[in-house]
Amino acid sequence: MTRAGSSLTVVIPTLNEAERLPRLLSDLEGLDAEIVVVDGGSEDATVDIAVERGVRVLEAERGRGLQFRAGVAASDSPWLFFLHADSRLDPSALTALRTFLEDARPDDFAHYRFALEGAGRLHRLIEFGQGLREARLGLPYGDQGLVVSRALYERASGYPAWPIMEDVGLVDRLGRLGRRVVLPARLVTSSRRYDAHGVLLGWLRNLTLIALFRLHVPVERLARWYAPHRGEGPRAQPPRNRRAVVVFAKAPIEGQAKTRLAAEVGAPSAMRIYRALGRATMDALRGGPYRLIAYVDPPGPETLGIMSEWLGRDGVEYRFQSTGDLGARMASAFDECFEEADDVCIVGTDIPDIDQDTIRAAFDELVEKGVVLGPATDGGYYLVAMRKRHPELFTGIAWSTASVLESTLARASESGLEVALLEPKTDVDTRADVPASLLRE
Repeated sequence: MTRAGSSLTVVIPTLNEAERLPRLLSDLEGLDAEIVVVDGGSEDATVDIAVERGVRVLEAERGRGLQFRAGVAASDSPWLFFLHADSRLDPSALTALRTFLEDARPDDFAHYRFALEGAGRLHRLIEFGQGLREARLGLPYGDQGLVVSRALYERASGYPAWPIMEDVGLVDRLGRLGRRVVLPARLVTSSRRYDAHGVLLGWLRNLTLIALFRLHVPVERLARWYAPHRGEGPRAQPPRNRRAVVVFAKAPIEGQAKTRLAAEVGAPSAMRIYRALGRATMDALRGGPYRLIAYVDPPGPETLGIMSEWLGRDGVEYRFQSTGDLGARMASAFDECFEEADDVCIVGTDIPDIDQDTIRAAFDELVEKGVVLGPATDGGYYLVAMRKRHPELFTGIAWSTASVLESTLARASESGLEVALLEPKTDVDTRADVPASLLRE
């Protein structure tokens, strides 16, 4: 059933969906797309059913946002279609999808009209109420499906790794970056999350949760209040200490990366060395007890292709660096990651011996200190880790000079921050910094 190489990937998170998944997969049989089922630990026959149907099956940590992210990371189609496992698509819904994809622009994203199974008046009332919410706030439910280009999805930083409201978080970002399109068809979804506690009470519960979310109540607290529907089991709770490791990387393009090194060894050799260092760094950090995120530059779909070929897709999420100097871009990355993690560490791609032990040491130091820096022998730093936002550490710094570490420590002292320092390392900027093994190649 899965069609690898298609321009569209359908990602379906599952958890004990043996009853409903076969119906959705049957609906999708006429669609030219790669189907990826991402299972969060089903105890029924969900995985067996998906395998028998010939779709690609992945396992991921439980939680729709995390499962959606895993499906995206394992695919490379330019368009993505996110579906809940209890949805149904009739022929008109498939036609509307195909028509949208024929003329869609990279900044377009689309969803269906909301529809519930069931013939009761309260079901129709919920549909009407959602139609009003969507028209006034531009906010569809996750049950309405979401079609988005990979480029726009990456610009929006993907689904947040929240235990609840992950669909709201992504659609909010997409709405600021792209154009929302309502497909001229309904996507019918199960009413079980309403029926489990009474249709009206279920509807009021959802409205209350959204209102509290808009009042900035933490999503972890909302998740504790959210009762799962029958057959799903408890919703995923976030680990007590969520960690993210960010790798800042420039595309290996001659004249744009490692220019100082290129002046000494030539542009082709500089790019060969840079590629070797970057891939070694990513491979050393891959598979650790944290999320691994590559923040890449320059932004654009071409860059994603270059970077994924260079650094690999396995276990890595890709996002674009923001605009501004290095400090502004790092501050922005911290801001984004602190929406989803408690401890965040940023490193570069030109440190010959950085590995998981380095990251572990940084996170261990964060237990006692609020900021950790890895001093570089040229006066800068190769690593910065924090538990809270401290934007003052990234402003007014003369980047790419020998005073970066000293200035940063002074800023930290002015703010009353305690800083832990790791062992110094050498980042590769000149020929003298290059390991002998790379010079010989």
